[in-house]
Amino acid sequence: MSVPYPSSDGGISVELEKGSAGPASASESGKVDLFPIANPDFEKVKTLKDLALRHITLAQFPVVSAWREKLFAPEGTPEICDELPRLLTEFLRKPENRALPPYTRRAKAIRHIFANKTAIVKPDDLLPGQTTTSFVGPVVYADTIGYCIWPELKTVATRSQNPFKIRPEVAERLNREIFPFWLEQKPIQELARYSDYDSADYENRDRIGGDYPESIDPPLHKKAGETPKAQELMERVAFFLSDKATCVSHTVPDFERVLKYGFDGLIERAKQDIASGAAATPQQVEFLQGVIEVYEGAKIYAQHLAEAADQAGNQVLAAICRKVPARPAETLHEALAVVWICYHLLLQENTNFGFSVGRLDQILNPFYLADWQKLDSPQAQEDYSRRAVELVCHFFLHCSDHVPLSTTGSETLFAGSGSNQALTVGGTRYENGKVLDAVNDMTYIILKATEILSIRDPNVHARYHRDVHHRDAQGNPLPAEVMDPYLKRICQVNILTRATPALHGDAAVVPAMASYYAAHAGISPEEALADAYDYTSIGCIEENAAHKHYGNTGSTLMVLPAVLELALYGGKHRSDGVAPKSPNLFYGDERYTTLPLTKLDGMPAFIEAFKFQLHEMARHVVQCNNYFGRFYEQSRQSPFLSGLFTGPTNTPDSDGASFLDLTAGGAKYNSAGIAVIGLADVIDSFCVLDSLVFGGKISAGELLAAMQADFDVKNLQPKSAWAAFLERVKNWLHPEDAPLPLPSLSAERLNQIKEMIRLAPKYGAGIDQTPGGVYNNAIAVKYTHLLTEMLQQVFAQYRTHRGGRYLPGYWSMTNHAGFGMLTKATPNGRRSGESFASGITPCPGVVKANGEPVNLLDHMLSVTSVNANTVQNGYTYNLSLTTRDRGHFEEDTELFSRYMKAFADQNGVLVQMCVSSINDLVAADRAATAAGQAGAGEAERKALEPFKDLMIRVAGYSAYFVTLSPQMRKEIIQRANFGLDSGVEQHTLNPI
Repeated sequence: MSVPYPSSDGGISVELEKGSAGPASASESGKVDLFPIANPDFEKVKTLKDLALRHITLAQFPVVSAWREKLFAPEGTPEICDELPRLLTEFLRKPENRALPPYTRRAKAIRHIFANKTAIVKPDDLLPGQTTTSFVGPVVYADTIGYCIWPELKTVATRSQNPFKIRPEVAERLNREIFPFWLEQKPIQELARYSDYDSADYENRDRIGGDYPESIDPPLHKKAGETPKAQELMERVAFFLSDKATCVSHTVPDFERVLKYGFDGLIERAKQDIASGAAATPQQVEFLQGVIEVYEGAKIYAQHLAEAADQAGNQVLAAICRKVPARPAETLHEALAVVWICYHLLLQENTNFGFSVGRLDQILNPFYLADWQKLDSPQAQEDYSRRAVELVCHFFLHCSDHVPLSTTGSETLFAGSGSNQALTVGGTRYENGKVLDAVNDMTYIILKATEILSIRDPNVHARYHRDVHHRDAQGNPLPAEVMDPYLKRICQVNILTRATPALHGDAAVVPAMASYYAAHAGISPEEALADAYDYTSIGCIEENAAHKHYGNTGSTLMVLPAVLELALYGGKHRSDGVAPKSPNLFYGDERYTTLPLTKLDGMPAFIEAFKFQLHEMARHVVQCNNYFGRFYEQSRQSPFLSGLFTGPTNTPDSDGASFLDLTAGGAKYNSAGIAVIGLADVIDSFCVLDSLVFGGKISAGELLAAMQADFDVKNLQPKSAWAAFLERVKNWLHPEDAPLPLPSLSAERLNQIKEMIRLAPKYGAGIDQTPGGVYNNAIAVKYTHLLTEMLQQVFAQYRTHRGGRYLPGYWSMTNHAGFGMLTKATPNGRRSGESFASGITPCPGVVKANGEPVNLLDHMLSVTSVNANTVQNGYTYNLSLTTRDRGHFEEDTELFSRYMKAFADQNGVLVQMCVSSINDLVAADRAATAAGQAGAGEAERKALEPFKDLMIRVAGYSAYFVTLSPQMRKEIIQRANFGLDSGVEQHTLNPI
């Protein structure tokens, strides 16, 4: 079989005349023979001889191929659909509905949406229904921030970056009927602002003990109409953002209970719990009645799908929808239909951002094997494996039928992001005290669909255990130089898709999650371990036990360099002024809350100042999240998701339910995730302060002066006499805005400072700690550990409004570029407005102490040195690689596997790969820039065509490179990019 392959310098190779760049249209000169990977163990993978399934090609699935091509054609431009907000508004306009108790009102509203949603089935569909009525639709959640698109209804179709189509009648309804109604309803953020609030009025739901400190809910008391400091800081954007104003979503539902019992069985159990008194309070009874309402709504929608299938002449889907999801599934086709129906209905209730699929191979494999084993000939069995790939392809394409609704402003932070629907394959499981290999037939079938489609959605992740998977069929460890077939296949797919799947290290992740679960009251170490081994990726890269842990992993995005700035300037921020008369950030008065850098006498004092400011920021972060979360619980509950989760409800063969909505803490495990932005920039800044400022090589004033000049000698030019006079007058009138008195720098001295910063110890320059050694990077290793441990300790003391603790992680999506735009120069030499490093990835341009470029292993081992127990909300390590030409495909796959094995062996948590050369990224950026200019025409469109499906990894998810913001494309181009064969950083060989 021939498949597309990166060109000789790592990019894509296509002929423009053949249309969209991708598997269906890549030129023969850019193809490579996909080598087979023999199945060594038919006890584990029972039906596949070649794990690469090289006999299956996209060309064998004409419907799939045409559908994929349409995604990248003009028809694939997302079109705003108003069905969801129209149905919700229609329900809530009625006075009798508004008068209902809040939970009952929410459940009946969701049922109304399900029962009246347009059922769409086409003749050639293998799965029924769509998320919206559009081919690709941004979902409008009017009850959160959907109204933010209101001012752009006339311009959204013509904006240069990621436009949305919108029909005139849809714009008219949104403008005149829907959004005006929601002005009066108040979304979460405004409901909180205009309500009384006292944190002391709320119960402590925390169940965490063990080694964790006693939990804190930072006090917050306010009157209606007041904006507390925590909310004010969040709304300034530059410090942190809370997702409670937009979405919670980041979780994985329990599809298996619907597959096993059907909604009929689940409804019957809920009714029994009401009748028996197991649901003992009126609130618990109301909760279960609400869950029953939405289950019934889902059944009505499925019947409408059956009717639509009949009308389309699709008798197979008509029969399936008459059976499931009301009753248990028996076949693979039925099972996948159940998953898709439930999934896109869940997106009507829960925002389509980070809402994830889970361990799909574990869910589907029993159905696949049962179907396959019923077949009576090898040919029929081979055909059925091909059919399974086709079904999964349809599922992937259905997952591509929706995108987040984004305004022009949010495109800066989230440009190019899909809905971040994480799907996880492989890994391990824990049974009867043993860790078992969970890789199965569906693992490879899903990887095949991933390979031949090469699309952004869903966000595919593979779990790998360094010991369990690195074994032969008899269970013996493989020699170190031999790569196991599962890892080879993951790497093979990564090279071919250029960006997916990401790789999680089970040996690092499981103990970290198990320690958190075991700290819960009533959870034994064995139960905690079993749940941890069932973790799945959430949203971008976060790890939670599937449908047991409601982790709200995207709870808050926190800008760590903002804390660094407060430590540098004594609690003051440059956006407010840092002069003696300027206000401090948290209290608004003139005092310094810690000594500024120029007054500190050593690095220990600076660390204490940083810790103080971190505690202050964390307190406000938690206040804001808990405050919003309690209003979220009152107004936007999740009865459907709660009915598909372990904890809130029972199944026919389980007991012990809490009968609480997930928003109220009903899940088995609860937590809230803090995504820390800018870690690498702060580590490197600590290294500069320790080795240069407190090392006596430059003064604190000189460093601040270099930052004030933005590390640019052009900014050292003396002001004219008139400009100097105006500045003196301004400072006299507004002393709070006066600049700090700092030493003057000559151009020569500024260049010396910049060079010293460039050669200072850096995160990413390796882990050598040999005293006096030329590559000694001990300072960077020290601060890598100190900062990640400090963040874990600071947040672990706080409890969430649902119970459980705050867990830090390091993933940034595209926010590191957006937040970087809002942040002035930092001590590590980063200039004002430049992007922060992504996730936990080292900063670009890192060199060793003697000026030599870092190599791939330096980079990787710096990341794996982070203690996994300090990153229980996950981390993103973005690794960019350049392959050789197609003649080296098998050798490159082997090398790729060795690097990934080294990552797992060193206790790495998560690595995601971007296999594109710098030159190709630069070419794609130029084409995207030209096509986005006013007056761009056919020539520019044609030049962009080869790059339209160039998939890359951002910082937690895959995206199409040309859909990213210019700032984000620049950041990706500047990332360290290593030659796969040499390990050499490519910027040193090919300067941009």
